[in-house]
Amino acid sequence: MDMLLSVFRSRFLIAALTRRDLQSRYIGTLGGSLWTFVHPLLLIGVFYVVFSFGFKAKGPGGSPFALWFVCGMVPWLFFSEALQAATGSITRSASLIKKTTLPPEILPIVPIVSGLVNHGIFLVIFLGMLVWFRVDLGLARLSLVWFLFSLCSLLIGLSWLLAALQVFYRDISHVVTAVLNLWFWATPIVWSSDMIASQYRGLLLLNPMYYVVEGYRGSLIDSQIRWPESTQAITFWCVVFIVLAVGMTVFKRLKPEFVDAL
Repeated sequence: MDMLLSVFRSRFLIAALTRRDLQSRYIGTLGGSLWTFVHPLLLIGVFYVVFSFGFKAKGPGGSPFALWFVCGMVPWLFFSEALQAATGSITRSASLIKKTTLPPEILPIVPIVSGLVNHGIFLVIFLGMLVWFRVDLGLARLSLVWFLFSLCSLLIGLSWLLAALQVFYRDISHVVTAVLNLWFWATPIVWSSDMIASQYRGLLLLNPMYYVVEGYRGSLIDSQIRWPESTQAITFWCVVFIVLAVGMTVFKRLKPEFVDAL
């Protein structure tokens, strides 16, 4: 609990570092924050054109493919970008670690918080799509908050683990990029879980992003709010608690060696 308490006590410092992180991304650029959305929107556009017009794909149950696909991409973009940024958060802040008494456990949290800002803007854009497709927006849609909390819990554990290992093994960031590419295709974002044979569908439960993506879709695009099955939720939280425990343990044990390694 000491790491979680340290993060809570440093919440104002995290807010200041997040503000600095967001500002530093756009220094010297003409487009400013616009560049944050150009790449993801182009990526979404390419996938949408290929699968919607090339393969003439449709969402499950005849739902608009654009809604179904973008709803899966929104949490994935937040997850992948925040995790890659958090992995290198300690090595990028070597001067802060060496010259200040800054608690290093807050550094992997900063990319997650700054990612939440961009994620919120994407959600607003997606809400515009829901209005365009005349999807009912009731208060029940706020169940999305639970799945956003679930995603952040997974991110925190992975970020602490990978950020600590990155200090000693600089190849970790490259491994993360490669794994995320495979992880994307292992998650039903551009394909439906119904395409998998029933006897193998249970393997999807071991993919925590499956729970998050399906939770987003069940909260936002279904006519009635649809929660994942209890088995899926239990498996997800078992994975998250293991990741958090391992991430905290590894980070706490390696933290005293950060200054020497950096």
